[in-house]
Amino acid sequence: MPSPNTSRSRRTEDEMISDLEAKIRQVESRIKRKEQRDQPVHQSFARFKKQASAFAQTALDDQRTDVANTVIGMLGVVERQLGDG
Repeated sequence: MPSPNTSRSRRTEDEMISDLEAKIRQVESRIKRKEQRDQPVHQSFARFKKQASAFAQTALDDQRTDVANTVIGMLGVVERQLGDG
């Protein structure tokens, strides 16, 4: 319960409309990302990511941190390009 010294102000209709429009944009972008995940390139990337991660771990086990860091960095770039990350 608010204290007696606190004043509240109602949001205007324009503020409420603006908030709802922002929510609509968020939902639309979430739907778009979900649709993109069904594309073959996203499905192939999931398999590639597993293989590349295993390769990076092998490189680390073999004391080749330079190779492992390169592979991990490349995975990060591709994830950002695809919008998975």
